[in-house]
Amino acid sequence: MGKRINSLGKLLGERVDILIMPRLGSSIKFKMHALTLLALIILWVGITVAGLLFFTRGYDYQITKADNELMRVKMKLIGEELERGRKSLELIRTTDKQMRQMLGMPDGKFINLPKGWETTKEKEDDRARALFQKDVKDLSVEEFEEYINSLEEAVQMRLSSFQEIAWFYANRREGLNSTPSIRPSTARISSGFGYRLDPVGRRTSRRHNGVDFAGKPDSPIVVTADGVVRHAGWVPSYGQAILVDHGFGYSTLYAHTTAIQVKAGDVVKRGDKIATMGSSGRSTGTHLHYEVWKDGQAVNPSNYFK
Repeated sequence: MGKRINSLGKLLGERVDILIMPRLGSSIKFKMHALTLLALIILWVGITVAGLLFFTRGYDYQITKADNELMRVKMKLIGEELERGRKSLELIRTTDKQMRQMLGMPDGKFINLPKGWETTKEKEDDRARALFQKDVKDLSVEEFEEYINSLEEAVQMRLSSFQEIAWFYANRREGLNSTPSIRPSTARISSGFGYRLDPVGRRTSRRHNGVDFAGKPDSPIVVTADGVVRHAGWVPSYGQAILVDHGFGYSTLYAHTTAIQVKAGDVVKRGDKIATMGSSGRSTGTHLHYEVWKDGQAVNPSNYFK
C-alpha cells in the first residue's frame, strides 16, 4: 500500500509537457506538474458541471414560469367563460319564470313537487349564487369543483324545467283545441239551455240539455272542436245525430241533422263541416239541437262560444 502511494506521489510530481501545434504559426509548449494538470482538469469538470446545473435550473425556472403564466391566462379565460355561463343561466332562469307565468302554470313553479323540494332547491340556489359571486382565482380546489357541479346542476334544472314547460304547453294546446269554442251554426238561437215546456206532445216542463239553432234547410253544421266521431246515424228522438269525443272530458252532440258527411272513427278538426241542418227525429221544424258534455254532465253550450 505504501509503495502504491509513493508511486502515485512520484507520478503527480513529474513534469508534463503540453504541446499545442496550430496549423499556421509556431507551436506552443507548456510545462507543468502532473498534479497541476489534474487540478486544472478537476476544476474544468467542476465548472462545466456547475454551469450545466445552473443552466438546467434556469431553463426549468423559465419553463415553469411560462407554464404558470399560461395556466394563469387559461384560468382567466375559464373564469370568464364560467361567468358568462352563470349570467346566461340567470337569464334563462328569468325567462323560464316568465314563460311559466304567461302559460298560467301554478305560481310560475313546478306543478308536481315532492314535499319540501322547493325549499331545498331554493337553499341550494342561494349557496350556488354566493359561490358564483366569488372570483374564480380565489376559489379553492374544493370550491372550484363545487362551482362546476353547481353549474351542471343548474343546467340540468333548467333543462328539466323547459321539458315540463313544453309538456304543459303541448297538453294545454291540445286541451284548447279539444275544448268546444265556436258556434256549430250561424243560425239564430231559438231555444236555450235549461228547463222549458216540451214543444212536442204533452205541455210539460222538461230539461233541455242543449241549445237549438233555427235555420234554413241544408244549412251547414260544423264541429266545434278537434275530436273523433263516435257515432254518426240514427238515434231515437234525436233523429240523424253525430256524437264527437274531444278528449279531456269533452264531447258534443249534433241532432236532427241531415246529409251527414262523417262516419264513426273519423278524426275531425274544429270548423269541419259534418252535416247540414234538418228536421229528423222528434222535431217541430228545421233546426240543430247542440249539446256539450263535460265529465259526464251536460253543460250550457252558450258558455263555449260567443
